[in-house]
Amino acid sequence: MTAQFGARNMVEADRYPGQVEEALNQGVLKRLPLTFLPFVNQQLHQWSYLFPNERQSVERLLVYVAHLNAEQSRALFHDVVELEKRMGVRQWQFSTTEQTIQNSSQLARSPYFQEWRRAVQTVFDAADRNARDSNGNTENTEHRLVLLDIPKSLPLTSATAWSRWQGMGKLIQLDLGAAEPKISPLQVLLAGAPSATSNSSGGILRAARSRPAAAHADTWVIEAGIELIDSLVAANTSTAGVSNPVLLSYGRLDSCRQNFSHEMNTMRKDLADADAVFDRLRQVDISPWCPPEVAADPAVMEFVRSLYLSGNGAVIFGNSFVEWAASEAFRRARPALLVARFGVRSKPKPFTGVAVFDNPEQVNPLPAVDDFEGSAVDAQMLALYVWLAAGRYEEYQRSTVCVCIAESLSQAYVVAPPEFTLEQESEPVSLYRLGHALRNWIG
Repeated sequence: MTAQFGARNMVEADRYPGQVEEALNQGVLKRLPLTFLPFVNQQLHQWSYLFPNERQSVERLLVYVAHLNAEQSRALFHDVVELEKRMGVRQWQFSTTEQTIQNSSQLARSPYFQEWRRAVQTVFDAADRNARDSNGNTENTEHRLVLLDIPKSLPLTSATAWSRWQGMGKLIQLDLGAAEPKISPLQVLLAGAPSATSNSSGGILRAARSRPAAAHADTWVIEAGIELIDSLVAANTSTAGVSNPVLLSYGRLDSCRQNFSHEMNTMRKDLADADAVFDRLRQVDISPWCPPEVAADPAVMEFVRSLYLSGNGAVIFGNSFVEWAASEAFRRARPALLVARFGVRSKPKPFTGVAVFDNPEQVNPLPAVDDFEGSAVDAQMLALYVWLAAGRYEEYQRSTVCVCIAESLSQAYVVAPPEFTLEQESEPVSLYRLGHALRNWIG
């Protein structure tokens, strides 16, 4: 077993907040169960690449454990330690420096795996409660917005477009007549629409980025194509004193995806070789493969790396990339504003192995054919999955508005708490009115 208790040599000692540094100096790592060490050591090693929410999770755990006496610490980890004994973890080839495929495989094969997961979650829940109590147990009521877009090129049927949402929201008709034909309604909402009294009403992005509480990775824009991100990059809206959005485009990441799929296709079908290939991809400098808006932010660049290492479909299909990136953004960063735009994918080619990361364009000489109907089905399902992914986390279970726009139908489906209202006027709702309501909500 490759156990390395208190592996401080892995990390630089001066990068952490004072409380974390103090806990490490007190030897808190030596008090953690074996199965906690891969996660904690990896997070400490990657501290510079973590989003604020991820740092908070590790910080809460270490600070909490460091303030317990020996008896309290043993009680906190009792169930985890007992389950590790039953699983025989100390007899495994178990890395404690990072989370590996082999680690995950050994844990998942154990008949005690589900009990172990619940015991681990209980520990993190206790650390979270302690942090809330220490901060006065204040409730997070920050307004959040999830804005989804199914572009006009994807054909939808009004009778079935929203059936999967099972009545959880309200359908509204949109008046898109005044929208510029070359500019999508989503771009208008993000950048701002002309109003009767000014040249621009300001956009949702400006409102979100200018909030006093806005922090790094608090705003995300993810798309399957390139048009939306191209327009935002070209606008170059970086402003001192505001938080820049995370911009991810499946199309603009072509070079990165191709290099990842090439490396993955060299993998032999055994765990040792998979770990070797993944370790190489975790170490290689991917900045030359990334567009400027990704390469400029180390945390976002590492997010893309981990996305491609953990989600097969994200490497191959644009709509899968959008859904997986959005789900991971919710899990890791808890953004206040997330915008996701789906797109058109090609029809799957015969005799290509999606499950092993085959790039259909490289392994099959047949020309790519756009699949508009299949992409529309994907987008309808994955839009709902994005919203359901947000609902897994407490932060999004209240004070969150979700709007899914179907451009081809001039419709939007709105899931919102009672306090979110558009002006009580007859439909259809103009983009200006919708944008005004969403700006007020997120701002």
